[in-house]
Amino acid sequence: MADISTIPLSPVKDDAETLQIFEEHEIKHEILHKIWELHKEDERHNLNEIRKLEHVKFYKPLAYRTQEVPYGVNYFGKILLDEKGDTIHVRLFKPAQGEPVKFHAIHNRPTQDGGALFTKDDEVAYFEY
Repeated sequence: MADISTIPLSPVKDDAETLQIFEEHEIKHEILHKIWELHKEDERHNLNEIRKLEHVKFYKPLAYRTQEVPYGVNYFGKILLDEKGDTIHVRLFKPAQGEPVKFHAIHNRPTQDGGALFTKDDEVAYFEY
């Protein structure tokens, strides 16, 4: 099987119908819970993964890209969390067999500038973990 990181992503999209996939109750809950877990890990281990985010003021999906893989579709989305323009990049997976969409991960860069936080202008790109 081919390395899926080499499969290209679609151009950036922002249609309201597909952005709804990031708003589904279970998906939204899992993403917000993961943000909470990152905050707890920051406090416990001083990781600074999401420390710059003071509070999640709102949850607004802005854009996404897709990646067609042999067994389904990966969705890489950008979600706005506050009025400062802090966003997170998330990955969802929709299996080809018609199963429900699943939360996969929040993009977490190993940087000094804040790991999981991006700006509204940062490009949505492939990530794996």
